[in-house]
Amino acid sequence: MLALPKNIRVALGHYHFLRETKKKHTERSTVSFDHATKIGVLYDATDEHEFEVVKNYVKHVRGNFRKDIFALGFVDRKVLPSSQYAQFGLDFFTRKSLDYKMVPKDIVVTNFIDEKYDILINLASSRCFPLRYIAALSNAKFRVGRFDKKDIHCYDMMVEIKGEPPVKTVIEEMETCLRQIRN
Repeated sequence: MLALPKNIRVALGHYHFLRETKKKHTERSTVSFDHATKIGVLYDATDEHEFEVVKNYVKHVRGNFRKDIFALGFVDRKVLPSSQYAQFGLDFFTRKSLDYKMVPKDIVVTNFIDEKYDILINLASSRCFPLRYIAALSNAKFRVGRFDKKDIHCYDMMVEIKGEPPVKTVIEEMETCLRQIRN
């Protein structure tokens, strides 16, 4: 079978993505960090350091704020590195889970999309199509992501973060904005 170039695969995925998001109707509401009980986090787990930062953040929120928090990381490789393995509250998917349209097809992804989170936080930039796809189709009540005008339909709140800062900075910015919301 002839392999399609990545830019064509992304274009096909984007077309599929737009069709799916138009069909999806989930009831949304604004939820502050303090009032949330269940939080979902999406992030690019390709970099091992970023995985460690998110893992520590999950432990911090679970221990200090007594919230159910689950993180789903995308590893932009065919195989998951041996240092990264699924743990309670931390799951992964890889390039191997993507179909020819770059759409994630994995039970872990389906379960994450179907889960009714109070808040979904996408820490990745909009360049990561699989995470953007998951965020847009999520059943979360309140979806938060980084600002990009082409992603307005994906999120209920967007945080403008310049450049490509480390994930720790993105986490701090997102949490600061979520803490300012009053229900």
